[in-house]
Amino acid sequence: MSYKFLNLALRQRLLKRWSLMYSMQPESVLEHSAIVGILSFLVGKIAQQNGRDLDLSKMLSHALLHDISETITGDVVTPVKRSSDTLYAEFKALERTAEQRILNTTPPELHQAIEEAFNPGGIEQELVKACDIYSAYLKCRLEVAFGNSVEFGDALARMEEAVKEVCGNYPELATLHHWFGEDSDCSVDHLITSSQ
Repeated sequence: MSYKFLNLALRQRLLKRWSLMYSMQPESVLEHSAIVGILSFLVGKIAQQNGRDLDLSKMLSHALLHDISETITGDVVTPVKRSSDTLYAEFKALERTAEQRILNTTPPELHQAIEEAFNPGGIEQELVKACDIYSAYLKCRLEVAFGNSVEFGDALARMEEAVKEVCGNYPELATLHHWFGEDSDCSVDHLITSSQ
């Protein structure tokens, strides 16, 4: 029997994020998930080194699949999702339904692992959400650095506040921000020469 999960997951590359805004650097949902995966790896390692008990594999699985429901629902921007509590609850229910449909495209041997990756719970899911927010902050910073403050200036201001909040809640993210945040909108020449 042929299962559709992998090809459905890879369709995330066709889904454009920030769809209501003009982007200098378009970003797909698949790219975003990879960025959240990299951030989650770093934050998870920092957390472990600081003595936090967490399952890094669970974190990475969730990071890679956290937006897979959008292959069915499409990417709905956060300001629309959060415009009312009722609408947000409806979107969450829609995402759960989409996840169940996606789960049905996997072999039974993988059901449990993929279902856990969708919603692992615990600190792993919390830290991935924090990395998701940080990814949006990095995107806004990059767009503004490219001169796109008309579209992303207000979003950057909101994301800076959100990053302050998550850094206050999660010291591992504050460490990541301290170590890597300053150069997030620099040229490759600067990134390479400053490391010598």
